[in-house]
Amino acid sequence: MVLLFNTYITGTPANAHIVGKSGGLDRGNLSSWDKLTVTKYSLASLAVAYPWSKVILNIELDPEYYSDKDRIELKNFINEEFSSFEIIHSPVRNIYQKQWKETYEDLNNDLIFYLGNHDHIFLDSSNSYLKELVEISRTQYNNFSTILISHYPESIRWAQSGYIQENETQPRTLNKNYKLKNNHLTYTGVCIDSMDIITKDLYYKWFFTGEWGEETKIPRTEGIDGSASIDKIFTHYNKDLPQQDIIIPLKEQFRHFDGYMHQKIPNSICPSLDIPSGFFNSKIKIRYGYDDYKEGWVNINPKNPNYYADNLNGTDYKITLDDIPLFWKERIIKIDTNPDINEEEMIQYKLQSILHMIYFDPRYNPYIEEPVHDKVIKAYLQTHKQYKLI
Repeated sequence: MVLLFNTYITGTPANAHIVGKSGGLDRGNLSSWDKLTVTKYSLASLAVAYPWSKVILNIELDPEYYSDKDRIELKNFINEEFSSFEIIHSPVRNIYQKQWKETYEDLNNDLIFYLGNHDHIFLDSSNSYLKELVEISRTQYNNFSTILISHYPESIRWAQSGYIQENETQPRTLNKNYKLKNNHLTYTGVCIDSMDIITKDLYYKWFFTGEWGEETKIPRTEGIDGSASIDKIFTHYNKDLPQQDIIIPLKEQFRHFDGYMHQKIPNSICPSLDIPSGFFNSKIKIRYGYDDYKEGWVNINPKNPNYYADNLNGTDYKITLDDIPLFWKERIIKIDTNPDINEEEMIQYKLQSILHMIYFDPRYNPYIEEPVHDKVIKAYLQTHKQYKLI
């Protein structure tokens, strides 16, 4: 699979209209980070997420905010993080059809992880489940299969119902061909978001349909700040977008760094992320199972009823030590574990926090089958081989 990261880094918020006049998503009690630092954090997570056949990074820095020194430091960071892979690094983001067509020639695999966003973070403790999903996409579905790899709380709850408008109480139409499989959910539909795993055939269909001309710009497939989008292109040419076999993971793989407040999912349920103190110099310190909060450490306690992002008495993560993100592991220098914890109890509370994410909006709950609940738990218990659902 090819990693295609195509983004423009600036100091101003994108799509400010969706989150209010300030343009900022609510990070609660968490630190604010400049976008270039968040980009590096995302790239570090991607570097271990999959054994990429090629890494294509089109990262353009706004000259109003970033200097030549920043560009050099980013290039060095990329070369270090992705040293095991073939890298194509460009300081210019694709926006024109000609550029997208040129990139097609560089794709050396039938699957592409296409990211038009700088701030989605790989959170799984291993990449085995992601590898499994990729193989399923390649072997079990059509030429336009698509894995919804981020926005987990949203995608899993509307797998059957489809999206319910904010001012409505029930879905307009259910998703077509919805099925619960052994290790994922699936339905047939259209998704042009720039944060999914897509096929090379779908990429071709999107970017080779019609002749856009030199004036049409599509920096992201779904459009941004009034730009054109793939659906507008197809409408212009009186063509239907291809129907995709949509695959939804049972376990969260990536999370948006600034959370999901735009979908009314608060920091008390699925919090925004922070960058651990000491991450970039490999000096992360972790405290596990303590009720109090210690600055300068990553505080982990699934039994805490609150998240720090929402409540200063909360914890950073409701996970166990077995769930520590894969890309942290080589950067940790110390783990302090409360000797009085009951590990089985910690796992149960962790699973409870996952289910809270899924069932947070009661409008969707009638469309989430009970077997989904069980399969989600089983997917998360894969990290804890000694336990099983009975």
